[in-house]
Amino acid sequence: MSKKQTDKSKSKFSLSDIIRNNRMLMIISFLISFALWIWVSVEKSPIVQNVIADVPVNLDLTGSVPEQLGLQIFGDTDFKVDVTVSGKKYILASLNKDDIKVTAVTNYVDSSGEKTLQLRYEVAEGSEDFDIVSLSKSYIEVYFDTPKQVELPLQAEFTNDINSFIPENCILGDIIFSKQSITVSGPATEINRISKAVAKATVSEKLEKNTTLIPEIALVTEDNTNLIYSSIVGENDDITMSIPIFKTVTLPASVTFKNAPSSFVSNPLKYSVYPSTVTVAVPIDIAPTLETISVAIIDFADITSGLNTFTVSSSEIDGVMTTDETASKFRVTVNASGMATKTVTVSAADAKIINADTNYDVKNTDNRNLTFTVIGDEDTIKGINTEDITLTADLQGVSITENTNSATAVASVQKGRCWVCGKNDIRISVTKKG
Repeated sequence: MSKKQTDKSKSKFSLSDIIRNNRMLMIISFLISFALWIWVSVEKSPIVQNVIADVPVNLDLTGSVPEQLGLQIFGDTDFKVDVTVSGKKYILASLNKDDIKVTAVTNYVDSSGEKTLQLRYEVAEGSEDFDIVSLSKSYIEVYFDTPKQVELPLQAEFTNDINSFIPENCILGDIIFSKQSITVSGPATEINRISKAVAKATVSEKLEKNTTLIPEIALVTEDNTNLIYSSIVGENDDITMSIPIFKTVTLPASVTFKNAPSSFVSNPLKYSVYPSTVTVAVPIDIAPTLETISVAIIDFADITSGLNTFTVSSSEIDGVMTTDETASKFRVTVNASGMATKTVTVSAADAKIINADTNYDVKNTDNRNLTFTVIGDEDTIKGINTEDITLTADLQGVSITENTNSATAVASVQKGRCWVCGKNDIRISVTKKG
């Protein structure tokens, strides 16, 4: 048998074997059926509709008309819509939110207020072939306005009658806040309606001492309407409200001396005050410790020999509250009679400048001779000379700038029972550091 006949015989044998092999026929049939199913699904797939839920609405204002007008969106910006799509079933089966782009049209927003924005939709670039049939809504309501930020002082308010909690012979002091003001941010239209920021608190027990409460911070509008889009900037949970209570007392009036030589601290000059008693309200916690009330601070540099009379207003009394019973003025008489005097000349160049603002370099540029009067016991006065005098320009609490060219110098002496009367201005130069 030839080779050609042998190959033909084998071929026929192989085909007949396949036909007689049931398992092989089943595999071939499955593959043909699967291919036909794929072809029918792709080419003959029915057109169906599906709903893609919660597709986000794009509200990007970058480069938009409202952004160019200085307008911003206030309130909700997280808008979503349901989108109905149409297409072949196998395509819709794999669709998601990223295949659809929904955008709010802001081209016609040219002023503040609630605006109705039409929604525009399109198939995202690179997505499969399908059609968008409809949206669950065709527009959204968005509030536009120019942003504004203001700082408002806090005002105290009580939800109940605080006066009923104040003890007898006591009065309420000025409320003290740990934070004096708050910052409010929001749309200008709303911010302009705010009339005040209040710190509300409730008093629940007798105010026998200074009391600290944690208030509720609220914004009040002129028309008492609610603020929808405005808010307080930052955390305000740590703001406290301190309620000082003052007790009304009537005590002898006294005087405090400033720049007193050491010899006059324990044995001060004789003085008198009229009226001799004073009725004021003092912090309730220190009221039991007080024996007198100082109604005036007298600088020894202002005391001359003989009788010195000073008139002071009750409004100058430190650490107290005046009442209806408080005298409006007090007359203080300091008796320096019988004291000897002596004129001394001191070089202004010797003046020492202290307590200057650390932001400035302050230098004494004065070389003049300054005249002061020493007052005291005659025996002590005789031995006083220029070397015993100290000249000081104290800038504590004095506001200075580079335009400041003078400071007040006070002379003092610590020798026996005497003091230096008088004040003189000295020339200084002020240079800002850095």
